Amino acid sequence: MKRTIVAVSPDSPIMMFLNRITHSSSIEVLSCESFNQIEMITDHRCMGVLVCQKNITLRDLSIWHRLREKSAFPFVFITPGNNEQLEYEILNQLFSISAQPDVKKTGPEREVIYLSPDVIFDPSCKMIWKQGGGQMLTLMEYRLLEYLLESGDWVINIDHIINKVWGVDTFTSSNTVYVHIRKLREKIEEDPSNPKILVTCHGLGYRLNIMNNMLEVDHNERTVQLK
Repeated sequence: MKRTIVAVSPDSPIMMFLNRITHSSSIEVLSCESFNQIEMITDHRCMGVLVCQKNITLRDLSIWHRLREKSAFPFVFITPGNNEQLEYEILNQLFSISAQPDVKKTGPEREVIYLSPDVIFDPSCKMIWKQGGGQMLTLMEYRLLEYLLESGDWVINIDHIINKVWGVDTFTSSNTVYVHIRKLREKIEEDPSNPKILVTCHGLGYRLNIMNNMLEVDHNERTVQLK
């Protein structure tokens, strides 16, 4: 029995790539036009969902969140036409999953964390969602954000960040921390030069200023443009 990949609104180059990769293989590509059709065609054979559409509605995000709560297969969001090489690399990573043994979950899926009403952190896939656009965190960005979240309202100085994120045995400079703080802010802040989430306490260190507001699903189908 073939395993399946669901492609939502794939454009021609993406579909050509999928067909080339899956030709005479054990993987079948199922194409659908919208999020609403995903639940109808996914089952235990599904190894992942590729979302290629440019506009994602808040209702789409609600369906995505519901599917992630009850299913283990990954979602990959691709903005068509922006970076073809990067898109192909992501697709190849997804196809490599088919060669890996199934891993049973040992605990519940981690819930998404709202850093602000418009910025969502998904620890399960190390993704930041900001105004509908998704960005993957690097390993050190992820570890830095996790440590700041664990610290709650506490102000954390540079030395503690280095020891806990990079390790006491590393030769990490404060400048490295500043660079990673900046890169993390570029992914979570509306204006990285005027941060509202990851704030600086001058002379002391950094802390997260989190607004734990739940995202309201707008059934009027407001759309946000993926960047």
